[in-house]
Amino acid sequence: MKYLPFTLLLMAAAMLIACGAGHPRLTSIAVSPSSATASSSPQGEVGFTATGTFTDHTSRELHLADGLEWKSSNTVVATIDDTGEATCVSPGSVTITATAPADLQITVSNGVQNTSPKVSGTATLNCT
Repeated sequence: MKYLPFTLLLMAAAMLIACGAGHPRLTSIAVSPSSATASSSPQGEVGFTATGTFTDHTSRELHLADGLEWKSSNTVVATIDDTGEATCVSPGSVTITATAPADLQITVSNGVQNTSPKVSGTATLNCT
C-alpha cells in the first residue's frame, strides 16, 4: 500500500509522455500560396502546402500523417484532396483551410484520436 502513490505518479508520468507532453506544440499554420488563380474550364489545379510554426520557434511542412486536414469553403467551386491539391470546378472564389491538432505528437506517435485544440491557416483560390 505504501507504494501506491508512487505507482500512480509513475503511471501519470508515463501517460503524459505517451501523449506528447514536453514536445513543442503547433501555434500557427501558414498556407502557401496565400492566393492563387486557376481556370475552371478546363479544370485547373493548384497545389497548396501548409507550414506549421511551433512553440519552440521552429517550423516545418505539415502532412496527412500529422493529422493535417484540408477543406474548401465551397466544393461546388473547388475541391481539395488530402495532399493539398485543389481543383477548380466552376467560376468563383473559395477559402482553402488547412487544420491540424496543436499537439502533433499524439497523432504521429501512437495513432490515438487527437483531441487537442485545432490550429488553422487559410488561403484564397479564385477559379475563373
